[in-house]
Amino acid sequence: MSAPQRKPSTDVQKDASMAKQKAMIDSNFDRLGNVKNTGEKVSYTFVPGNLNELIMCFDMVGNYPEINAIQNGLRKKSGGLIMEAEKWGHSEDVCTYVKADIGMMRKG
Repeated sequence: MSAPQRKPSTDVQKDASMAKQKAMIDSNFDRLGNVKNTGEKVSYTFVPGNLNELIMCFDMVGNYPEINAIQNGLRKKSGGLIMEAEKWGHSEDVCTYVKADIGMMRKG
């Protein structure tokens, strides 16, 4: 017996806070993508410390390995990036979020 086919949802309902969060994340990635042109400093830190406000006070843009790994995971790219970092000598016990970013940097 196979599972019943579910019809994909065409409209996602977003409340104001979800839209605001998406806009903030989009803005952060836009800033990260333009640091070569703007000269902004980048802080590489983990999400749990929630240092966003402090980082912004110093006119820096935050780069968070967990977010990058999630984005790459959704695109089914994290595994290859992690293997790339391990190929360059990064241990299997190193945080996979960080290894995914290292692999992403190695691949350009």
